[in-house]
Amino acid sequence: MKKNVIVILDDYWHPKASIEPLIDLLFPETLWNLIVTTNPNELLNCKSAPDLFVTFKDPIENDQIPTPIWCDDDWSKVIKKDIINDGMGFLAVHCGLTDLPEDHMITKDILYAHFVSHPPFCEVTFIPEKMHPITNGIDKFIFPTGDEHYIIDMIPDSPTEILGYTVSQNGRQPALWAHELGNGKVCGVTPGHNTENLTCPQYLKLLQNAIEWCTRKL
Repeated sequence: MKKNVIVILDDYWHPKASIEPLIDLLFPETLWNLIVTTNPNELLNCKSAPDLFVTFKDPIENDQIPTPIWCDDDWSKVIKKDIINDGMGFLAVHCGLTDLPEDHMITKDILYAHFVSHPPFCEVTFIPEKMHPITNGIDKFIFPTGDEHYIIDMIPDSPTEILGYTVSQNGRQPALWAHELGNGKVCGVTPGHNTENLTCPQYLKLLQNAIEWCTRKL
């Protein structure tokens, strides 16, 4: 039986054209009923929660002009309910982790991580930290084009597990973490700014592992 997934993408710094080449690699039509959208309310229109929700979309769609965060409290409550009650997987990739306040529901109650900032593009290496289904088959690798090295503050004492780090001239930062939440599963992945990095073999394998883990029922 096919699984159902909603993928949200497209913002000022991360246009959908840069992410679309990845989508078919992650969600072949033989295995998935796929909805790709730029509209956050697509999830709210579903009669039932999908197996997986993936965000490649900055919560501030255009930070070059005054723009509110689109994932407001009402939207976030639906996400939290779908994860906890209906077992939906939630995967936030790169820009999907950014620009949320430290006290936002998604930050403190779902992702357990707060994006602080990132330095200029630089060489970034991913280093797996722990054995886990998401890191299975993943070795240390360098992103082909350099990347944005996200600075992340993990929420203290939160029940998540850091599975990998990114390392650059700017230091070492959490890059991959995962946890169960109610009946669902949550995963955050920080690198992946452009098409070349999103589709490089090791990173593609990491995302495929994350998708499989997030949609494996408890």
